[in-house]
Amino acid sequence: MMTTTAKINKALVVLSPDLIRPEQPMKSVLLQRAVSLAKVSGCQLELFHVCYDSGVEHQLFASDDEMDAEIKNLSDRDATLVAEIAMRLGQEGIDVCHDVHWDSPRTDAILRKIATSCPDIVMKQAREHSYVLGLTSNTDWELARRSPAHVWFVSAQKPEIKRIVAAVGSTMADVDDITTASDYELFQTADLLGKTFKAAIYPVNAYQVPDPMNYAVGAGGVVTPMGGPGVQNEKLREQLVERHTDAVNALASYFQIEADNVFVNEGNPNVVIPEVADEVSADMIVMGANSINRLERLIRSVTVEPVMADTDCDIVVVRDRDVSELGNVQSGKVVQGHPRYDIEEAIIRPASTFRSPREVAELDDVSHALRRRILQAWESDIRSTMVAENEGGPIQQIESVTLQDIQHAEALLAERASGEDDPSLSASA
Repeated sequence: MMTTTAKINKALVVLSPDLIRPEQPMKSVLLQRAVSLAKVSGCQLELFHVCYDSGVEHQLFASDDEMDAEIKNLSDRDATLVAEIAMRLGQEGIDVCHDVHWDSPRTDAILRKIATSCPDIVMKQAREHSYVLGLTSNTDWELARRSPAHVWFVSAQKPEIKRIVAAVGSTMADVDDITTASDYELFQTADLLGKTFKAAIYPVNAYQVPDPMNYAVGAGGVVTPMGGPGVQNEKLREQLVERHTDAVNALASYFQIEADNVFVNEGNPNVVIPEVADEVSADMIVMGANSINRLERLIRSVTVEPVMADTDCDIVVVRDRDVSELGNVQSGKVVQGHPRYDIEEAIIRPASTFRSPREVAELDDVSHALRRRILQAWESDIRSTMVAENEGGPIQQIESVTLQDIQHAEALLAERASGEDDPSLSASA
């Protein structure tokens, strides 16, 4: 049977500060996952970075103009760094755009971007999580609960995706509706990711036996609530296992997943999902999440946060894509960063972008490899022009000292090299 695979047209890739350092290699797991998704699905990648330093906005002796100038400088610097990453991805044939905002708090800044960009999925590097009585909070959990788009938290602990756990129908809000339309969309998403990474999918369903005094098995084996004495626990368990297994197997069969990969286990989803993930050595968990606030977490069962805390897998949270769930997102002082120069233009026509080769060597907002490539392009342009002149072409009035300037800039660049050079760019030069 042919299945309908989820369609992802745009992925918003949230870059953390450690991913945009000038010498950061293009080997981050987050970017590798994003590139794989784009190549398989054909989606556009939008790189997004939140640039913010609270110390800048709380300087005691700085004027408003000085503070604004520093904010613009920092925003433009980071925008230039992100533009270089985008250029590299573009060289791999990826449809990519980028945006940098000076904004805070970080969670609200990302949610504001989601609201305006309308991505199908948000990709973010996962952070270590701890879970204490449902009270703790962080950006990952806030995004899992409040994002109107699916959210993919990428774990640096999993270099490859070979096994995917898809957690479906893990609640008993309606005993007659084990799997829902949301589970179908969850399977579609898991199916797309399985095709992207050629990974096996393991459907997981957690069921809990209700209080036997409140439920009974009626005609046709249907579990129904009742006010009087109930049936024995074992009989109820058998009926639940059969119904849950049949429902999950039917969904798995539709997506051509082998029955041997299906797990229907008794217990709390918070426990069952990590246990199965550990048993099959899963690299990714695809699951749903409810939109609840911190107070509601004290009185309602939640699953996504404990699972995120108890596993080192990638976590993909499949949402209902409802923008109204964003709630009240306060707007702060948002400043959009702009690259200081067009990086591709700088490579093609370096003499039109920079005043001197030394300026290139002293740049602090692009990688060592890119600076070297710009200098090489500059030297190549000069030598090509000199050859053309020697062959009778028009005189361009090139001073011989220019080549010497480039050689001095290359020597300066070599001295400034920190030993963290990224070979990925120079290899394509």
